[in-house]
Amino acid sequence: MLTPSQLSILRQDLLEEANISYKEVLDELLDHYASLTEHGMDEGHSFDDASRKAWISLGSGQGISHIQERYKKLLLKQMQVQHWAIVRRYFRWPTLVTTLLIGVLAYLIAKAVPPGTLPLAFLVFVFAPYLLFIPGELRLFWRERIKKQELLTSLRREVVYRQARYGNYLYLVVIQLPALAASLFLDGTHWSPNRPYLFEWHAGLSAALAFVAILYTLTYVELYKKHSAQGFTTF
Repeated sequence: MLTPSQLSILRQDLLEEANISYKEVLDELLDHYASLTEHGMDEGHSFDDASRKAWISLGSGQGISHIQERYKKLLLKQMQVQHWAIVRRYFRWPTLVTTLLIGVLAYLIAKAVPPGTLPLAFLVFVFAPYLLFIPGELRLFWRERIKKQELLTSLRREVVYRQARYGNYLYLVVIQLPALAASLFLDGTHWSPNRPYLFEWHAGLSAALAFVAILYTLTYVELYKKHSAQGFTTF
């Protein structure tokens, strides 16, 4: 049985020599590294010799780095399958009906509110999905910047955040901004000095799309929580 100080040495080898940066990968490799080292010590080798042979058996630094990349790709595929199952559960026919009702309601409300409030409404519709990430980001900032804790990156957390952010950026650049441009240049019948942009139809469309984007973001929140017990803090 290895002592805590010996385990700490093996851990530092993985962090410094193999550039392991994900907690899940480190835990898995450290378990194998320690088992191989213990086996070598049982055969009569010293800790240094046993750990050196175990290191070579694992593939040394470059080989261990490749293990990390393979693990990352496998986990990404696994989480994509799980996420797609969650998306199919969220987006059924009630979602379509609710989306249409929200769009119609926003359209009717936009006709009754002062023009100056529409730019604010547009900002809310566009950035509402991003608000769901703020609590997790604040917790991470508190640990890393305020309390100065050295934290390994959670691979599961990184995969979820990267895909969710990509989806939201796609929503902003491909959907919302072109819709805004269309309201500026194509809706000439509603053009007036006091209502130069963000017409009623755009408010309705933005509200409907924001609802869909929020639901899509919530699918990642569920995926995040599903994996939170396996390696990173909950929302």
